[in-house]
Amino acid sequence: MRGSDASQTLLFNFVTIEERVPAKHPIRTLRSAAAAVLAELRPRIDQAYDRKGRMAIPAEQVLRALVVWAFYAVPSERQLLESLEYNLLFRWFVGLELGDHVWSREAFRRNRRRLHDCGAVAEFLARLCARSRGRLLANPHFSVNRSLLEEWGGQTSLTM
Repeated sequence: MRGSDASQTLLFNFVTIEERVPAKHPIRTLRSAAAAVLAELRPRIDQAYDRKGRMAIPAEQVLRALVVWAFYAVPSERQLLESLEYNLLFRWFVGLELGDHVWSREAFRRNRRRLHDCGAVAEFLARLCARSRGRLLANPHFSVNRSLLEEWGGQTSLTM
């Protein structure tokens, strides 16, 4: 029997992004590993930020966005930010609520540079790759851009 092609009629929908991510999706394991690494690096990350001034993009969100960029082989920064607008899986991983605005390219780039300059990006990715070795990097859900990881890591090779 053929289904109907009904248009969206609901004004409100009470489903969380969390519910939309399958329980056994490998990105859940990656997010847990990222959370553990971020907890270890919190003191180092805190040193990169002033106590006064304008609120910056949370460092955790910037670092998780870099993971999406590299682990899903998103071709460019522009496409990463565009994907964060509509891809629920990416929004969930990064920590953006459905109603949150995605950052401007300039703000994202400025915050990414800050974290890169203090060494947090390299350390985060090295630790995340070490924790994820074998379990996630060979998973067909991910098409890891190793050259991007190496560039951000500032090393000749991040062992995966």
